[in-house]
Amino acid sequence: MTFLENIYQKLESKIVLFLEASNWQWRVVAVAILIMLLSFFNNVMPFQDFRSYYEEVITKRGEYFLYKVTKDRSQNLTEHRVYEEPASNNRVFRLTLPVLVKVLHIRHVSVFLYGLQLILGVLLYFLLTRFLFQLLNDKVSTLLGVIALACIYFGTSFFIENCGYGDFYAFLLLFLGIYFRNPLVIFASIFAATWCDERASVGAGLVFLWWWVSPTIREGKPVSFIPSWQMIATALAVIAYGGLRFYLMKYVGMSATYKEGEFSQMIIDSWASYGFKFVWVLEGFWLLMLLAFLVLYTNREYFKLLLVMGGTVGMVFLGMTTYDSTRSGSYVFPMIFLGLLLVRTKLTEKQLRILLAIVALLCFLHPLATKTRGVGYFLM
Repeated sequence: MTFLENIYQKLESKIVLFLEASNWQWRVVAVAILIMLLSFFNNVMPFQDFRSYYEEVITKRGEYFLYKVTKDRSQNLTEHRVYEEPASNNRVFRLTLPVLVKVLHIRHVSVFLYGLQLILGVLLYFLLTRFLFQLLNDKVSTLLGVIALACIYFGTSFFIENCGYGDFYAFLLLFLGIYFRNPLVIFASIFAATWCDERASVGAGLVFLWWWVSPTIREGKPVSFIPSWQMIATALAVIAYGGLRFYLMKYVGMSATYKEGEFSQMIIDSWASYGFKFVWVLEGFWLLMLLAFLVLYTNREYFKLLLVMGGTVGMVFLGMTTYDSTRSGSYVFPMIFLGLLLVRTKLTEKQLRILLAIVALLCFLHPLATKTRGVGYFLM
């Protein structure tokens, strides 16, 4: 037995013992949260926002950054307003949180929405634990998978995103569209997600792919062109969002604030550092996805390969059309679940554990790119 094999087997045996308890799922949640916090050891810059949040919300008893816009929008949901801060002007159709604030008559928006985010973040980790165990049927692999997810922006956003962008709420709602099978729940989740952020309407396409491709992986069958009720619910949610948004623009007077040529120019500007832009979204999960692509290629399932690779690379590429590419590209997360399903069909339990241990280690070591500032550069 080699030195590394000895270390790995000792670690695995301790994990197995740790997960024998009846409350093992909550143990996974606790470990994932702890490791998520420790993962900021190599990039503490995001914590600077917590000082600003404290000064604005606790000391001055005001609202912090985009929470101000959410509170303002809740007072008049359809009025078109122009703000001095550029990040505030693209939130015209991001109405889920303003509606929530309006319906619940929330006064301290920054405290309520961030506090709720922290609570729901713990719930997300618990649901992820249950979901991954259903996919992998192995407690150790589930723990390693949740840890890896907790160390990328998808998994850290509930904690680190305290500026009011609402990324976590969009991620959570899209995930609920995967977690639940009830078409009505899926429709409601996806529809609410699209009004959190219009990028969720693109992310919903990957939820659609999940419901399209995942049953065929489990059953070892080719892709069917007969839509399931889950696929129909996902598509109808996006169509309903597009229809209502068109109505608000044409008949209510609301309008988007995007500049002509903005996206194409951003791609040109981003392309010089495309390697960073691609890698920092999925971090160590690229190892999983590349192996998933290889599985489909060796199985000669070229149409599935087109769907899975196209969805993954396409979403990350679309992230390059915005300044905050990490936040945008993170909507690719449904493809991770497809990747897990695919590699599970080829790897033994031990091999899957080793793969996910490496993925988790890479995600832990990779600095979180969003909110990263340094001399001469700015990474999002």
